Amino acid sequence: MADGGGERLRFEVLGLLRAARGGEEVDLGAAKQRAVLAVLLLARNTPVNRGQIIEAVWGDNTPPSAVNLVQTYVAGLRRALEPRRARRAPAELLTSVGDGYLLRVDPTAVDLDEFERGVATAARLRSTGDLVAAATTLDEALGLWRGEPLGGVAGLFAEVERGRLAERRLAVLEERAELLLLIGRGAELVPSLTTLVGEHPLRERGHGLLMRALCQAGRQAEALAVYREARRVLIEELGVEPGPELRKLQQAVLSGENPEPERPTRPMTLRPLGESAPAITPAQLPRASATLIGRDDELKRLDGLLAAHPDGGLVLVVTGPAGVGKTALALHWAQTVREDFPDGQLYVDLHGYDPNQEPLGAGEVLSRFLRTLGVPSADIPVTAEERSALFRTLIADRRMVVMLDNARGSTELLPLLPGPPSCVVVTSRRRLVGLVAHAEARLVELDMLDLDASVAVVGRIAGRDGTEAAALRRLAVLCDGLPLALRIAAARLAVAPTLRVAELVAELDDEHGRLAALGLEDEDSTVRAALDASRRALSPLPARLLALLGLHPGPDVTGFVVAAMARVRVGEAQRALDALTAANLLSVNEPGRYGAHDLVRVYTRTLAAELPAEVRREATGRMLDYYLHCADLADGQLPVGRGSVRVAPEHVPAEMPKLAGPAAATAWLDAEQGNIIAAAELAAAPAEAPEWPVHAWQLPYTLSRFLWLRADRTTWLRTTEAALEAATTLGDPEARFVMLFNLGIALAQFQRMDESLARHREALDVARASGDLNAQARALTTVADMLAFLGRPAESEASYREALDVSRSAGSRWAEANAHHNLGLLHMSSRRYDDAKTWLRAAVTMYREVGEQCGESTCHTDLATALLESGGEGEALASARTALSVATAAASPYHQAMAHDRLAAVLDRLGLPGAVAHWQRALALFTELNAPESDQVRERLARARATAPV
Repeated sequence: MADGGGERLRFEVLGLLRAARGGEEVDLGAAKQRAVLAVLLLARNTPVNRGQIIEAVWGDNTPPSAVNLVQTYVAGLRRALEPRRARRAPAELLTSVGDGYLLRVDPTAVDLDEFERGVATAARLRSTGDLVAAATTLDEALGLWRGEPLGGVAGLFAEVERGRLAERRLAVLEERAELLLLIGRGAELVPSLTTLVGEHPLRERGHGLLMRALCQAGRQAEALAVYREARRVLIEELGVEPGPELRKLQQAVLSGENPEPERPTRPMTLRPLGESAPAITPAQLPRASATLIGRDDELKRLDGLLAAHPDGGLVLVVTGPAGVGKTALALHWAQTVREDFPDGQLYVDLHGYDPNQEPLGAGEVLSRFLRTLGVPSADIPVTAEERSALFRTLIADRRMVVMLDNARGSTELLPLLPGPPSCVVVTSRRRLVGLVAHAEARLVELDMLDLDASVAVVGRIAGRDGTEAAALRRLAVLCDGLPLALRIAAARLAVAPTLRVAELVAELDDEHGRLAALGLEDEDSTVRAALDASRRALSPLPARLLALLGLHPGPDVTGFVVAAMARVRVGEAQRALDALTAANLLSVNEPGRYGAHDLVRVYTRTLAAELPAEVRREATGRMLDYYLHCADLADGQLPVGRGSVRVAPEHVPAEMPKLAGPAAATAWLDAEQGNIIAAAELAAAPAEAPEWPVHAWQLPYTLSRFLWLRADRTTWLRTTEAALEAATTLGDPEARFVMLFNLGIALAQFQRMDESLARHREALDVARASGDLNAQARALTTVADMLAFLGRPAESEASYREALDVSRSAGSRWAEANAHHNLGLLHMSSRRYDDAKTWLRAAVTMYREVGEQCGESTCHTDLATALLESGGEGEALASARTALSVATAAASPYHQAMAHDRLAAVLDRLGLPGAVAHWQRALALFTELNAPESDQVRERLARARATAPV
């Protein structure tokens, strides 16, 4: 772009930040002025508001005069970039827009744009089979790099962008190596790839490229050594095995096979892609509702995320339960931003939750997309990997929306993700944490509509005015804010103008009449009649089970619990459930787990109410005993100590799932958590048998350690409060102590320290009254914890030391270990690191003796901090690594995340590589657990990336 005098301006960011005019360098001024230019240049041709510039240049250290300084720097840049502009003439290159500025830059005037054009050209050349030309083009593009990007620009913004650009260059270097391998020039790559792997040991692709290069050089033994080293590094640093591609490559080398993929036998003939007018502009988005009620906040979040990614590359995951309106929201938003993506929209329903259709695989989806983009069927590659590469190539320069509807998991989505400047929108019932970790996806979670929005949905569809406002609100409450149920109820009103809302509410209030009240009838019969006919067509056992399922309070069932309720073998129960699924009376939510649509669920409850009272009581009791027995077994496998509560249900199930080891136990508790909580709530309700209050407190008790490990603090607090009420009603001192103790810990997780201290002191009083020394030791320790939190260290230390004396008298090694651990933390808080290390090392030994893996891992993370702060860097690194190893063996995601976070902090402090990778893993784990620690880890990760070397 010319500066108004005919001389061309060129900007360079792939090295020292420079601007040149006619070959002569432009003086860009002071450091902060150069930083302002960097912000505007990286957002070229897009307005940047003044607040964004201030945050980027000064971060948390914003001076009071920041606004005036920005204006001064912009004025200086205008003089430098347009020196011939008259004093009062308007600027042409750097203009004011609203409360910000816009830098107009020709697409050919920035070396970064030239680099990206070269990469895109190489991708197109590769897709046509011209690998030599593609490699040459990448060499020319990489030659534009003159050193560290944005050189000479300080600040967190510049550091973050430096990291992003360096990552981009690394990916292109790997792409170049891939091309040279396909050409057969692997031997000459060995030195450069060896250096690359040494500098970036956690990138699996680099290891794979080096293995292939060594094989081409006839050095298979060294290739296998590279795999072994990659596996060692990944296990030690991240606690994970190599991925499937690297393992597949190792197997090929071991079996003597050629590790190189087959090259295409003929070049593909594709329609040319114009720079500004693509040959094909798909418009596949289905029709969306013109208005969307109750989702303003979610739409604003989506708009905000898009605005934060002006260069594209955004991956959005709209998640929530079935029927909550995920697809409706995603489609509505995608339609509203169509103008921002002029090159079209791609859409596919992945059928991830369709019980009548297999989910679409990545290969099939890519085949559909490629045909839409103009690739003849004969030219579509055979493998999903090659299709993915071609797909990314074809839309590399396009701004498109790609919507992937009803996705089930993250793995199958990764090949479907294009890079910038396109945007991907995914809908799923899962949170898809894999996409958060590997594609930096942003989650937009949907919940039920609030009451006002629910009323608005019904009113709009039904076309009713506000004369029956109270009845409409009651109708919305009965539909529980679920958009699907609201629409069904509203449709009934819409097709029956004479039906009053209050009449429909009266029908819905009666659960037995709810099927008909929702209006789902055909010409000949009601839904109840149709369901009765379906049941009559079943064999005896499935028909009996359909009624027993109405007694189950949870969201889904397995063959095991149904077998316990019906007193049949698991195999029989499984076949009966499959028969109900085939009759469309149940659906498979997850493998081995069966659920019912709301209407069928109402029907099963109706059938259950018709059973004899003795049948209902026995089946319900066996169901409660099944969950209590299995939950107790699973709880005993978790890697964290527990009390000595005796759990002895009357009916031990004949067959149970395998619960050997912490991983299997955690997986079972994770799957059954909702059912166990529902069973506890049922047991706490007015019951037909006197023994059920025991289940009401023992079921939450068996879940307490699992919820703690999962960092599900809200659920833990809620279930523990209910369990305490049941224990108090029962009048059992042991039950009351356990629930008071657990409630105190749960309250502490919410920083409600005064309440927590009161509950722990109540627990201590109960323990003293019963003479239970072990319980006294545990309560004394937690009382001391709360006193420390409340800033009363002297009282805290006295309570810890009393806990030590009592635990030794009781012979409770676990309580003694816990007291040692917390005394170490108390000393560390006052910077008495030598004393802290003594207490913590003793605690580690005791935890190991009693097999308390989570306590051992946590203690090692704390010990690493004490060592680091007292000059023991080498020991700190070893202790942090041990914490991760123990947490991995314990299969505790929360403690693994803590260990990854602490190990990253140690590596970062020591200036060693690997900190970013460990913070990435910690962030993924904390995000999956929805733990509040994720925010702090995200900040640490951003700062580490900002300061990482290129």
